[in-house]
Amino acid sequence: AAKIAGASPRGFLRTAETIMKFKQMGGQPPALFKYFLVLLEKGPLNAQETLELADPVIKQNKIQLLEKYIAEDKLAVSEEFGDMLMPVNIDMALSIYLKAQSSEKVIRCFMQKGEFDKIVEYATRVGYRVDYSAMLQQLVQMNPTGAVEFAKKLVTNESGQQLIDANTVTDVFLGMNLLREATSFLLDALKSNRKEEGFLQTRV
Repeated sequence: AAKIAGASPRGFLRTAETIMKFKQMGGQPPALFKYFLVLLEKGPLNAQETLELADPVIKQNKIQLLEKYIAEDKLAVSEEFGDMLMPVNIDMALSIYLKAQSSEKVIRCFMQKGEFDKIVEYATRVGYRVDYSAMLQQLVQMNPTGAVEFAKKLVTNESGQQLIDANTVTDVFLGMNLLREATSFLLDALKSNRKEEGFLQTRV
């Protein structure tokens, strides 16, 4: 039955209904898993098949199996697939989000990994508009020290473009009563000693 469904023209029989029939058969190993193995011999799984395969594999903590199929381009990338991987393996989830062009989730992964440099680099490369002020407010609550480093990169990044206003950053830190972090940020941001930043020097 698996071979017939797998060989059907244009995947005519590779439907949710067919998946359900194999799922209902149960068995050990499950008939559904045997079905997916037959399909994988022929080529990649579609989005629905990928999610149906990934769910029990993740629950059984056999992530290396998915890693193998991802490396072989045998699984369909989607935001949903990344969401399933996120709680168990952030690096695998990130690779799926990148392939699925799910920019918001990509940036969330970089934040959780503390790779702040990559956020700016990625957002610039794909042309994704990031609300850096809201992101900084979120990060301040999770990781104040990381937020300082991230804020410095936003104000003095390699492109020369100021991605967030230094006064806005200061307000974020002071709003959380983080005086030490606000001072650390300002001392770095004001090292050029520009005349127009006098009011910030006063705040320091």
